[in-house]
Amino acid sequence: MLSKLQHLVLLAVIALVVPSVFTHPVVAYLSTLLSLFFIAWNKKNGLLLLFIYFPIRPFLLELNPGFKLMGDCLLIVLFLAALYGFIRDRGSWKTYAFTGFILLFCLVGTIAAFQTGVGLSAIIFQNRAYLITFLILFTVGQWKMNKEDIQYFLGLSIVMGSILSVHGIMEYLFSRTLLVPEAWTNWNLSSVNEMRVYGLTANPNVLGTYLSICLFITLYVLSVAKRWRILYVLASILMLGTLCLTYSRGSILAFGVAFIVYVLCKRAWKMGAGLILSIVLGLFLIYYPAGIAREEIDAHTISDGHMPDVPQEEVEPDSAPPPNERSSTFSNRFKEIFSDDIIEKSSQWGRLYVVFKGIDIYLMNPVIGTGFGTFGDSATLSYGTPIAETYQLPDRMYSDNQYIQLLVQTGTLGTLSVLAFVVAIFTITWKRRKDPVAPVLFCLTLATLLMALFYNVLEEKILTLYFYSLLGYFLTKERTPHSLEK
Repeated sequence: MLSKLQHLVLLAVIALVVPSVFTHPVVAYLSTLLSLFFIAWNKKNGLLLLFIYFPIRPFLLELNPGFKLMGDCLLIVLFLAALYGFIRDRGSWKTYAFTGFILLFCLVGTIAAFQTGVGLSAIIFQNRAYLITFLILFTVGQWKMNKEDIQYFLGLSIVMGSILSVHGIMEYLFSRTLLVPEAWTNWNLSSVNEMRVYGLTANPNVLGTYLSICLFITLYVLSVAKRWRILYVLASILMLGTLCLTYSRGSILAFGVAFIVYVLCKRAWKMGAGLILSIVLGLFLIYYPAGIAREEIDAHTISDGHMPDVPQEEVEPDSAPPPNERSSTFSNRFKEIFSDDIIEKSSQWGRLYVVFKGIDIYLMNPVIGTGFGTFGDSATLSYGTPIAETYQLPDRMYSDNQYIQLLVQTGTLGTLSVLAFVVAIFTITWKRRKDPVAPVLFCLTLATLLMALFYNVLEEKILTLYFYSLLGYFLTKERTPHSLEK
């Protein structure tokens, strides 16, 4: 009989390693089917597999396109397995009644999309983007988690966060030429984004969000752990340093505020001290040395003539920023938020332009909006928007602001539905404020609301996977706090 850890390792090998080595899509499809068979013995390991899969999904898809359906299949099967118990338990309907606001939001966006003339495939695509990780809320809510389950979840997040941090540093040092797919090496990035770590998530903001979550988990475990403390300290330093290399302002600001609120609410001074230590050591042991090391590696690469994709006449000897300029890049990323030049550019064709244009469109469609697939969501990016000519919009655009996207696509009714969902979460956490998990859920919700100013958070799979899992765990009936909770 396999232990839980052995089963998880075997499941990960079958689901992820085998299709990565044998890269025909059929191998990935067969591995997915075999994985679904294996999780019948341990459904909770199926959940843990999701926390391995989603952070590295873009990388896996580059290795094997057949990985595309794995996450959806796992989420749907786990949901269906929990659905029977959910239907039998009449009390569950009352517990989860507030989640109907998300379904109402999707209904409004769908109806409006049909009225606007959005294609059926785009509507289905966008509903899937919003609802696929939403299913995990009900799945986790039907399980009774024991101490071992929580330990595995926390430990897995720390390990994965550390792995992605190490990979991110290697990517940064070798200018995205080592341990990344060839397609990523050939990305045509601006000078600003070229300096950012994209990681296995293929997106610096997504990586910043993920590392922020993993850093919080690491510091939390460090504050309660009695063994292996030095490993948690090293992991937190590693994550903090790599987080800085993503230059993800939205993630750092949002989770920074949420972390401060958590420390003050819980008086978690040990966690606060751990964060300060991680910041100091992360900057001086990871961030600054990485910048210096990259300059040295770049200099040797140029001098040795190992730049096959760059014509010699395009290589300028003075193009690399000096050390003092590079060391201030992190602080400059935050200072320039309010600079006149950045604000002017953003107003002309950037985030502020999207907001101002969105307000104009909302005022013309105030009740239910223009519908999914019309303004800055994933469906718009993939399928284009039918209102591009009417409102002088790019055919394919991404809003990077959840609030204006909600207003434009679902109008007042859809926006109020999401607002009601958030208010319900805050109300529940206040009523159960003595529950050790309540402050964590409150602060993660707060971080998500702040991040919504910069990103389309409802479509972000990693963030919503953690958020809905935590919410489902919090709503679990007859949940008794474990010794890991405080």
